[in-house]
Formats: sequence, structure tokens, C-alpha cells
Amino acid sequence: MTNPNRSIANYPTLLFIVALFVGCEHKRQIDVEKYQNLVDVAELAICEGDHRAALDNYGIAFRQIERPFGKDVYNAALVAHAADYRAERDEYLQQLINGSEDLSFIKVNFLSNFMSAQEWGILESKREYEYDADFRDEISKIHDRDQLFRPEHQNYDDTINTIREENLARLLELVEEQQLPAQKELGYAQDLRTHPHHIALLHTAQRRSYDKSITDLEPIIRKAVKQGRLDPELAIRYMKLQDDKEKGRFETYTTWQYTHPLLPDSMNYAIWISKLSDSEKAEINEMRAEWYADSIEDIQIKMAFSESTDWPYIFTSVDKSEVNLPEDLTAEEAVEQYLMFTDGMRRAD
Repeated sequence: MTNPNRSIANYPTLLFIVALFVGCEHKRQIDVEKYQNLVDVAELAICEGDHRAALDNYGIAFRQIERPFGKDVYNAALVAHAADYRAERDEYLQQLINGSEDLSFIKVNFLSNFMSAQEWGILESKREYEYDADFRDEISKIHDRDQLFRPEHQNYDDTINTIREENLARLLELVEEQQLPAQKELGYAQDLRTHPHHIALLHTAQRRSYDKSITDLEPIIRKAVKQGRLDPELAIRYMKLQDDKEKGRFETYTTWQYTHPLLPDSMNYAIWISKLSDSEKAEINEMRAEWYADSIEDIQIKMAFSESTDWPYIFTSVDKSEVNLPEDLTAEEAVEQYLMFTDGMRRAD
């Protein structure tokens, strides 16, 4: 017969084990900093051609949050194909197919380069929609409303701003009720980077750069980053657009390319980046680390790789801007403008 006193005595131990398990599971789901660090390591492994290390780090990363970001699952599928691990490739592609309303971006990249129509068809035939279609429709309408009167700001600026405020109010309501809408509910957007409602964050951030009475987005987006619901690079972009100097230095670290038909190839194909001192880099990296984003040094490695490969990986930290100088410029004027734009910058190569 079981001793009842012994059973009671074991309760604390059992409770401790249960609490330990629940605690580990809880930590596994919310360890977003670890997730982003592992993704950074995986992306650097891609740049080094170490596909197995990249896959291993993606696999561990994806266990740290409830649903990984679309661009990371996409990269994992690409690197699995590069390593000839077709089963892993198809597993990640199935996640993307199940979680996406619009498959055009994924399909074009994989069907054109890496797999047959038959292989793709098998995966698409097993599609199970893993997102809230009704909620996604509501969020998509935020984007559609935002675009109603753009870009005619001269005639409709007050109306555009009123719509933006209404959209933001609804987002704030959703954040209060649950959390910022993200991939867990909405699945993946076509570009695997942004969601439709991000347009309201973008335009609010732009407005706040010259009107500090506009809602400060930092508490909203900081919480979303910590919850694994917003890409750190997007968060940093919005904070940079807000232009609140007292909040610290937010940098997206963009590369620039300036072109004109009359410029020599040595200018047209040159890639330029900001010229920063060691102290400036340290300041920027400290802020980026607080937001779980890549360091400047890691971004530079990914920039160089992105310029040298035809593989369509998505590194959100690699932000490239291409500027076409006005075609009516003379060769001398084009050179003059080129030198003006690149003053204070250095060539990335």
C-alpha cells in the first residue's frame, strides 16, 4: 500500500519539476534576444558558405519564439537547398506556404531557380492556412485606407493625417487588447518583411520628425521587438524616422549607389557607406544591441556577400538605396552632384 505521507512529501518535488518545465518552456517562447542572435550567426554562416552551421542555428533559433519571421524561414529554405537538404528545404517552404496569403514572391524565387513545378505543386497541394484570415483582412484595410489620398498631400494633407490617426488609434486599441498584430495571427506578408499595418507606423514616425505632439512610437515598437513581433531593423528605421535625438542614435546603416549615363563605370558601380569614427560605431552598436539588431561590422559582412552573390537571401539589416541622377545633367554637372552626394562617405569596397 502506498504511504500517503510519502506521497504528500513528494508534492514539493513534483511541483518544482512542473514549475521548472513550465519555466523553461516559457523562456523558450520569449527568448527573442537569443532568437535574433542566432539568426545573426546563421546569416554570417551563409556569408561564409557554411550551410550546415546556418541550418543548425536557424533550427535552434526557431524554437525560441512562437513563430519565426518570414524572411528567416525563407533564408533557411534557401540554405537547405544550397546544402542539398531537400527534406529540410521542403519543411521550411511548407511553413511559408501555410502561413502566406500571397505566394508570388516565394514561388517566383524558388520555381525559377531551385525546384520544378511538380515539386512546388506537391507542397502547394498540402497547403493548410495557418493564419486568421478575417483579422488579416481587417489589418489589410488599414493599409488600403492609408493609401486613399496619397500622394496628393497638397490637396488632402488634413484628410491623410486624419486617416493616419484613425489607423493608429485602432492599432493602439489592438495593442491594449492583445499585442501588436504580427506573424502569429497574420501569417506572412508577400515580401516576408513587413505587414500591411506597418504603413501606419512608418507614416506616424515620419510625422513625428517635425511634430513632437504626434504619438511617440517607442513604447509600442520596443515592446513588439521584445515579444518577437517586429523585426528589429524595422523598429530602428521607425525610430530613426521619428528623429528624437534625446532617445539616442538610431542608424539603419544604408549603402548608397549614384548613377548617371554620362558617369564612368568606376562611379556608377561604386557602393558608398557612411564614414564613421570608432566612437560613433560604438555608440550606434550599443543602441542596436539594445534592440537586438546586427552590429555595423556584421552588416558590412552581409553587405559584401549580398553584392557578390546571385542567391536571393533576405538580410533586413542590408539596406541599399540607389539614386538615379537627373538625366538632363551634363557630364560635368553629373560629376559635381556625384561628389556632393558622396562627400563625407567612403566606398564600401
